This record gives sequence, C-alpha cells and structure tokens, in this order.
Amino acid sequence: MCDQAGLVFLLGILAALVFGPGPGLAVVVAVALLRGGVRGRWFVGGCLWYCLALWWWAPLPQVLEGRDFVVQGRVVDFPRRLPHGRRFDFKVKSPEDLPDRLRLSWYGGPPLHPGQRWQLKVRLKPPRGFANPGGFDYGRWLFARGIGATGYVRKSRQNRLLAPAAGIDALRMRLAQAIDRSVGGVPQGGIVAALALGRRDGIGEEEWRALRATGTTHLVAISGLHVGLVAGLLLGLGRRLWLWWGSARIDADAVGAWLAWSGALGYAALAGFSLPTRRALLMLAVALLAWRWRRAVSPWRGLDLALLGVCLLDPRAPLQGGFWLSFGAVAWILYVLQGRCRPLPRWQAALKVQLALLPGLAPVGLWLFGQVGGLAPLANLIAVPLVGLVVVPLVLAGCALHFLMPGPAAAVWQGAARLLAVLFEGLDQVAEIGAGVWHGPGPGLAAVAAALLGTLWLLAPRGIPGRWLGALLWLPLLWPPLPRPPAGEVWVTVLEVGQGLAVVAETASHVLVYDTGPRFSPRFDAGRDIVAAYLCHRGWNRLDRIVVSHADRDHSGGLAGLRGGFPAPVWSSAAALADVPCRQGQAWRWDGVDFEMLWPTAAALGENDRSCVLRIATGAGEVLLPGDLERAGEAALSAQAGGALQARVLVAPHHGSRTSSSPGFLRAVSPDYVLVSSGHRNRFGFPHPEVVARYRALGAKVLNTAESGAIQVRVGRAFRVRTWRGGGLSDDAGLLDGLERLIQVEPVGIQR
Repeated sequence: MCDQAGLVFLLGILAALVFGPGPGLAVVVAVALLRGGVRGRWFVGGCLWYCLALWWWAPLPQVLEGRDFVVQGRVVDFPRRLPHGRRFDFKVKSPEDLPDRLRLSWYGGPPLHPGQRWQLKVRLKPPRGFANPGGFDYGRWLFARGIGATGYVRKSRQNRLLAPAAGIDALRMRLAQAIDRSVGGVPQGGIVAALALGRRDGIGEEEWRALRATGTTHLVAISGLHVGLVAGLLLGLGRRLWLWWGSARIDADAVGAWLAWSGALGYAALAGFSLPTRRALLMLAVALLAWRWRRAVSPWRGLDLALLGVCLLDPRAPLQGGFWLSFGAVAWILYVLQGRCRPLPRWQAALKVQLALLPGLAPVGLWLFGQVGGLAPLANLIAVPLVGLVVVPLVLAGCALHFLMPGPAAAVWQGAARLLAVLFEGLDQVAEIGAGVWHGPGPGLAAVAAALLGTLWLLAPRGIPGRWLGALLWLPLLWPPLPRPPAGEVWVTVLEVGQGLAVVAETASHVLVYDTGPRFSPRFDAGRDIVAAYLCHRGWNRLDRIVVSHADRDHSGGLAGLRGGFPAPVWSSAAALADVPCRQGQAWRWDGVDFEMLWPTAAALGENDRSCVLRIATGAGEVLLPGDLERAGEAALSAQAGGALQARVLVAPHHGSRTSSSPGFLRAVSPDYVLVSSGHRNRFGFPHPEVVARYRALGAKVLNTAESGAIQVRVGRAFRVRTWRGGGLSDDAGLLDGLERLIQVEPVGIQR
C-alpha cells in the first residue's frame, strides 16, 4: 500500500465526481495508469469505485414517475415530524426493481418507529430539488445518501404493519419514548434526545439559532467528537480500574482499548450507525490498534487509513460537508500540535486548538455554509468540555440506568437538560454580540484553497521566515472579485422556486427582486432559502427594492423570509403588502438601465389583472415581467402601451396558463425568449402545451425553470442566456465550479 493511499483514493473519487463517466474520465484514468505507478493505481481504484457506486444506485426511472407501488420494507432511523404527518426513510425489500432506499411522507398516518416493517402503497418520483446558484440542491443531497426516489404514502387498506421493531431499533424506540416522557416538555429536551440517539427533530428554532450564531452546531450531532470523547473516557477509566482491581495476567491497556471500542460501538448503535459515527469508528479503530500494538504509526498515517476506510465504505461520502469538516478538523488539530519538543499542558493545548480552528475551518465553513461563527473559539472553549465531558456522560448514564432504575434515569436526564439550559443562556448572550456570525459571498474553490494555504503558512512552526505573508492569501476569500454588470447592462435571473415566481434584476450597483416565490412551510420558504441565499451568493448585502406583483401566495409567500435578511421597500398592487402602490407610469433609472411600471391602472380588473407589470430596458434589449396578468389585463395593457410592450425577453404571464398569453399580447411583445417559472409536474399543467405552441409559433425559444433550473439573461453589450442545470451561470464555469456544485450540505435547522 502506498503511503498516501487514502488521499490518492479520494482524489480518484473527486475526479470521477467532476468528469463523470465518459471520455474525459477515461483519459484521466489512462494517464494515471501509464504515469502514476502505485499511486496511479490507487487513483484509478477511486475512480472506478465511485463509478460502480453510481451504477449501483439506480434512481427511479422517469417513466415510473407518478405511478403507485405497493412496497414492503423497513423504517430507517427516526421519522421527522411534519405539521400534519411524518417524513421517513424506507429501506425497500420488495419489489426488487425499485430503488433500495426511499424518502417518504405520510400525512395523517400512525406513529412510526425505527425498525418497523411495513407494507405501504406509495406514489414515487425521481429525486430532484431546486437548482439555483448559492442554493441547496436537494436532489444531490438525496443522491449523497443513496436515496433513489421520494414520494408519499397513499390512503389504502393495503397499508399495514408487518412486524414491530426488534433488536437495537426496539431499544432506541424505548429510549426515545422514555426521554420524551422525562424531558420532552423542557426547551433543551430535544438536545438530550439528539445527544443520546441522534434524533434532532425535537430541537427548537431558538436553539438552532443560538447554535448557528456561535459555531456550535456540531455539538448536537453524534460525530467523531462525541464518539472520541466517550472512547477516551472509557479508555482511561478501564485502565485505571483494571490497574487497581484487575489481574496482572491481562494487560490493562488491552482492557482499556476493548472497553473504549465497545463503548464507542454501542454509542454508534444508539445513533443508528449514521455516517459521521461510522467515520468516527473507523478513525478510532485505527488509533486504538496502533496504540495497542505499539506500532510506530504516525497520526497522519492513521488519518490516511481512516480516510481510505471511509471512502471504501461509502464512495459518496465526499459529497457531504460533514466529511470535509470532520477530516479537516482532525488534520488541522494534528498540524497545530505537531513539531513540539515537549507536549503542552492540556489546557494550553485545548486553548491553542480552539483558537486555531477558526482560521483553519473558516474557509471551509464559508464554502459550505456561506457563514462562519466569529466567536466560535470562545463558545467552543466552554461548550465542548461541558457537553463532551459532563452532559454526554450523563445522557448515556441515563440510558444505561433506564432499564434498571427508570426513576433515577429520568432524574439524570433532567439534570443534563438543566446543564444544557445554563449553557444555552451563555450561548444566547454570545449570539447577541454583533460579531457572532460573519456572512460572506459564496467563495470559489480556488479562493478557499488559497486561504487554507495561507493559514498553514501563518501557523507554521517558528523559525520559518515570512509567516505573516500567509495573510495575503486570505484576500481573495475576504474580498472576492464579485462579477457585476457593467453600466448600461442588466442581469435578470429567474430562480427555480417550484410553482411560483421569483426574479432578481441586477445592475452595476443596484439590485431589485420581483416576486418572492411561495412559502412551503414554517421552516422553508423561497424568500429566505432561495432568493436571499442567491443574493448572499452574489455578494449583495442590501436590496434596493422589492416588487410583489400581487398577493397570490406563490408570488408573495416568501416576502417575510426575504425581508428578514434583506429589508427593503415593497412596491405592490396588494395594499396589505405595499409600502408604495404600483401604478402605471412609475419609472426610474439605475446605472444606465431604465425601469418602468406599465401596469396597473386604477381601473384594473381582478386580482391577477392588477399585477404589477415591470419593463426593464437597455440599449440592447428589454425584459418584460407581467406577473399573473390574464387576457383582460393583457388586452387593456396592449391597447394602452402599444409598441412600448415590445421586449426581447418575456417572463411567461401566469406561468404559461391558458388564461394568459393571448395572441394579441404576444404579437405586441414579440419576444425572442419566453421564460416560464413553473413547478415540476405541477397540478395545474403549466405551461399549457397550447400556450407553448403559441410561443414557438412566434419564433420564440421557450425555457422552463422546472427543466433548466435557474435561468439568467444578460442584456447589454452582449446578449446571453444561461441555465443552472446547463452548466452554471458564471462566465468562468469549469472544473472547479463542477466540484463546488457537487458537495452539498443540509442547511442546519431546515427540515425539507
């Protein structure tokens, strides 16, 4: 085995991720085999291993979308509670031609528990998500977890429980119910369940907000930190107890190692053997074996072996942000503590690690999450020891006591919840400090790599000259070059928000949002999680104006979420929403780009026909945004505006409904492009085939966000149309952009 087998194997997986199975990857594989030697073969192994996983995954074919199936299988892990039901993962046993793992929603169904075997009638669709720059791609997140289809359980007499939970699943269920009875009514009770069982749906939004603001979200995920702390405590405890009372025939180190491994394995089992715990178990196994056998295995070698094991276990692991954060944190700790003539005292080592982790992991945090906790070292310096050395042992002690003495177990869990309440009082105070969280635009991979290299240089061992120069490599991350339209040019982006509309118009120094998309649930709305995420990705820290065409929820539902991060005056035809009412004749000019409100008039008809109609014009072309205008409104507008309606780009009125896009209106606009914002397989059938045919009869090219993802039109010196699923919206889209888009992170606290 080569010295860096794990790293080289990972590079092979990344090459397969970027190039995909095809001629490009074949060329890379051929060069590696011819010129790479032993490392080349490990590299090729990583490429082929990922391609095999891709072939094995086999998502639901498109032709089966929307069909009903009767499936039998097992509930995987704890279901997540929804307002009117539950969402859960389901491992399919039959029929065998369906994907192995499904994500299902069951509205109004019975309580579900991990390990139960069910027969269910389900309606399925292939995994997909919204495709927007700076946004969370749910489809890729599902792929990274091996989920081949999503759907919902239909009402049917065929739905029946085949077998109750058994074994470790039954144990987890009993513990979850006991924890709910003991601490379910206190605010931190959900965190007790998260630390014991990896069940996080009981954590409230206030707790998530404090955790995000202080950079301590990792504390409520059973990961390498918790497993390692438990193993370390048991290792030391086992050795000491055996040295005091055990037999000299058996090595105390062996007893400690076996106790540490058994405890870590049991803790991982309670957490459902989630991917972070599997990573931690592999890393712990390497460390314990090296320590037990007194082998001269460097920490770096152990980390590389653990990396190889994780990639062999799951070649899709590099698609997840937790993979990079966990291995990156361990590597960074080793780098910070290495090369010293004598070991530091424990408190000094802990302080040094926490202070160094912020610059070490901040570039990765900005890349994955778009934010970093500025006060994370201070918060973690207090929270990590308290949670790891006190709260987690108390929680696990309660789990062990529950089956012998339920009363004392409940008291122990309640004590852990009270300690967490004290901790969160402190975290709330830290979060109130303005510098708690720093948000930044989505950095490029090159800027992240440069910042990491600069940090390595800054914290290099003493004696290396010019270490301060490493700070210069942070400049592209802190002040990234942000592409902006030149004067006289506008960039209009129609975001994919499902069945709704949200458009962002950018000039050289101004930005406007037209409609904010729908609000899907209390924890996910398009305004906050799609539009605001795009604005942050583009580096905007303010918003000049919001135009809400009318009050329909698919156009205005995300308004509150957007204004929570980007407060701006609202222009609307809906009096309840408007700071400024939309009226025909309003006009302004930004950076050489003209904006004009063509509609409504005071005599406008129904709700849809009162939509604010905005025309954006440059010397090279126009973009017309008509909201949900219908035939009556189109006819009235055409009669009044005449030739002023002509536009090179038209956002389809009312998402391509048959009640809009009348022939006379389309002739007046005479568009080259029609951009449709509609939901995938929406129940209204938008855009209607008859309307699409009408667009094409005029010679217009039709693009639909449901198929293309976000669509951007640049109107200025050059006219350019780009789609997100078609290769990215940036001018420099290439291999690095391809890699950036592959790694997905579930937004903390957002349940989808």
